[in-house]
Amino acid sequence: MTYIDLLEAIAGKIAALWPERTIYRDFCPADFKRPSSFLWVSPETGYRDASIGLVAWTFEAELELFSATDAYDAESTEALRADQAAVLAAFGLPITVGDRTVMVHAMADSPGPGAAYVIFTASWIDSRPGYTDPDTAMPPAGTAPLMEDYQLNVSVTSGPDREERDDAD
Repeated sequence: MTYIDLLEAIAGKIAALWPERTIYRDFCPADFKRPSSFLWVSPETGYRDASIGLVAWTFEAELELFSATDAYDAESTEALRADQAAVLAAFGLPITVGDRTVMVHAMADSPGPGAAYVIFTASWIDSRPGYTDPDTAMPPAGTAPLMEDYQLNVSVTSGPDREERDDAD
């Protein structure tokens, strides 16, 4: 799972709240339609080393909500507050992304005049991209498998009068 998969899942949950609204992604045009929203990934998103084969992902995205305007081009703070509360309520449970389940934390300050924001954060551990564990990797085709701990136990019996002897030690 990548942060793009998680962002798609978040956008899907927001689109389910308001199917008729546009969700602008990564950039918002100057002549955007209202009501709508603008969703983007913050630069803090990425991964860091957790171990030789694992990475720890940190995800942060922001959502800006735009409500309809009145005759004076002013947005309703009450409408923004209601939209913000609907988004916060939608993210109370973990999100399923493919075969993974991730807890996405949604936080928001009180909306100001003309602007309401929701910040999404998540973190998870995943396999290092491109890493293959040498202990569990399949050998290339046409080569002998690797042998690490090899022990040969041989029992020899010679003639009817001799005892059986173990040469393993």
